[in-house]
Amino acid sequence: MNKSQIIKSLIPGALLSYEKYNILPSLTIAQAILETGWLQYIKGNNIFGIKWTNGCGYEVQELNTHEWINGVKTPMVCKFRKYDSLDDSIIDHGKLLSFTRYKSVITSKDYKEACQNVYNSGYCSDSEYPKKLMAIIEENKLYIYDAPKSGISKNNSSEDIKYLQKGLNLMKIRDANNNTLSIDGFIGPLTISAIKKLQDILNLSMYGMLGPEILSAVKGIIEKPLCSLRSNGYKTAIRYIQWRTGSSIDGIYGNETARLVNAYQQNNKLVADGIVGKNTWDRLLS
Repeated sequence: MNKSQIIKSLIPGALLSYEKYNILPSLTIAQAILETGWLQYIKGNNIFGIKWTNGCGYEVQELNTHEWINGVKTPMVCKFRKYDSLDDSIIDHGKLLSFTRYKSVITSKDYKEACQNVYNSGYCSDSEYPKKLMAIIEENKLYIYDAPKSGISKNNSSEDIKYLQKGLNLMKIRDANNNTLSIDGFIGPLTISAIKKLQDILNLSMYGMLGPEILSAVKGIIEKPLCSLRSNGYKTAIRYIQWRTGSSIDGIYGNETARLVNAYQQNNKLVADGIVGKNTWDRLLS
């Protein structure tokens, strides 16, 4: 796998860990990358080298390793946990960091604090550990998977959030795990990941945030405005149509968009006129 594929494989578990234990996804992914050399050195899906103990609930595997004994690096055979999947390893890592010892990691306001606090809490002895983690996060923009800590739903009701979640599902905007959203009225990391996808498509600001701009955009699309070569007043709706039909996304209903809409209509047994009216919208949002 290349780096993008490796990051993608770690995102689902990192988001679940964030939802369950409040460990920032950027920290989880960066630690996984750093401690395994981009998943090169990993056995039994044990990403974080967590030792096996009686009653831990996991299978055991014995691996050659080194331990520092009286200041001397000594080769040893130790027992480590064996996991069924990478996600299981990540969730167990989140559980470990939920212990009181790592309270400062959970309460960190951003990835920079989290990287420093995981070191301060005694996770490892390498004084360069925080810098190494931050470099990985910043180089690969892993911070985009971290949910804002405040204000994201401050001015939005549960009904607003449910409306957004229903709209995203209708629009085929999936979460980071490529799943539909639960209609629960809660802004969690999975809903935020779907919001970010739509904001990328529609070129909206307030990245990852739920505000009037995103709600208005979703409403404008759900209302199914008539879009054609003669109507360029619905830029967000046109951008969405372009995304669904594979056109260049610029918010302008030009000849390329009309041609690809026509092809979409033919493929879906609709009247192929290059105009996005009610029937085409019904298929796009079905």
